[in-house]
Amino acid sequence: MHLKLTAADKTDVGKQRDQNEDYAYKRVESSEDGDRGLFIVADGMGGYKAGEVASRLAVETISKELDFFFKPLHDQPTVKLEKADLDPEKTVKIETTASTTAQQKTQKLPETQAVSFVGDQLEAAIQQANIAIVSYGEKKSSARGLGSTVTAALLQNDQAYIANVGDSRTYLMRGNELKPVTRDHSLVARLVESKQIEPDDIYTHPQRNLIYRSLGAGHKHVEVDIFHLILQPGDKLLLCSDGLWEMIRHQDLLKTFEEQTSPQGICDQLIKLANANGGEDNISAVVVQVNTF
Repeated sequence: MHLKLTAADKTDVGKQRDQNEDYAYKRVESSEDGDRGLFIVADGMGGYKAGEVASRLAVETISKELDFFFKPLHDQPTVKLEKADLDPEKTVKIETTASTTAQQKTQKLPETQAVSFVGDQLEAAIQQANIAIVSYGEKKSSARGLGSTVTAALLQNDQAYIANVGDSRTYLMRGNELKPVTRDHSLVARLVESKQIEPDDIYTHPQRNLIYRSLGAGHKHVEVDIFHLILQPGDKLLLCSDGLWEMIRHQDLLKTFEEQTSPQGICDQLIKLANANGGEDNISAVVVQVNTF
């Protein structure tokens, strides 16, 4: 069974910012073995012009590094073969490490297996984006310390690899449930995990905007979380910046998915809701619909 991807994106400066430092991206291409897509939301940081540059560099670098993914499988480069115990019924985090063992080998994989190892390529593309942002900051003294969050989804037919650094999120809507796939790299997320605050406190906590992981910010290497899931017909993905999810409570996110039938309708309504609730930050959304041909 081959799956068809339909996507929309929208970004807005919000009600309280002078410039938009978010960057949203989508790319969908059809192939004989199902649609392929790359979707990214980046939220830049670093002051006037710098945050805007950081998010743009993140998206441009990641999309360029993953251009090979849209070529026929037999033309794609070799990838590192790693063992992964993936339950196809669940969202599973793939543990990635910088070191390799003597037993790991690089080899050309059969076409039917190659997609299972795309996670490494997604992680490598994000590492390159980190390098690009750090390099820019080193060359431009006015932009030193610039950075960006990022969440990205790389889809090939029913295989999805989701990445995040920072507090931009990817959600999965399946049936009547909307659940985050990613985990925020923020102070408030840690406080919730350690049960020092309640989940609803993240919307009002005075330090809710403090994150401990981002692209750039002078760090030569960044840890990237990669998640793998098996898509089903009817699934929807939402990629968004914190300017969206902080302004819209979970029940209203879910209600929008239930009431709007198209990816563009969902994006439009979410941006509208975030602004109606204060629009305290830039707001970005990418929505992907998964259907059968």
